[in-house]
Amino acid sequence: MPRKEVGPTYTKTYTEGEIFLCKGERCVLSRIAERAPAKRARISDGRLIVYGETDDLKYFITYWYAAETEKIARFLVPVWSKRLNVCPRAITVKYMRTRWGSCSSQGRISLNLRLSMLSPEVAEYIIVHELCHMKQMNHSDLFWNEVCSALPDAMALRKKLRAEEREAVL
Repeated sequence: MPRKEVGPTYTKTYTEGEIFLCKGERCVLSRIAERAPAKRARISDGRLIVYGETDDLKYFITYWYAAETEKIARFLVPVWSKRLNVCPRAITVKYMRTRWGSCSSQGRISLNLRLSMLSPEVAEYIIVHELCHMKQMNHSDLFWNEVCSALPDAMALRKKLRAEEREAVL
């Protein structure tokens, strides 16, 4: 089967003015060289503001995305776990090169730290998708029925994910 065309791949240089996705919105990287406040990165007026030296930007930005994804997970996982009547054993946030999430047979959910780059409804779709794997550990029709029962617009959100993920890179 021929490989699906996915469009251009973006490579980040972590330079002033570069575009980063933040909750589905494009934000311009703005570096401030002075001593950092308590948080090394924040969003303000369409800018991803990062405090620190140029050599540290990738680390600070990655850490910030992981923290943002953890906030999303702490809010959405309990809500959707209750709705789906599932109880994940653990939720972890980590960098994944090719996946947005995974669910182990032991009920451990892993989420890609880049999830916070995506629009909120797409991030929610990914969380619901992974929680549905606790009921069906495959991508069978039964699995997709679970996902679509929980999120009737799941297929549209899946398509939106494919469009957004091209720019959701570190």
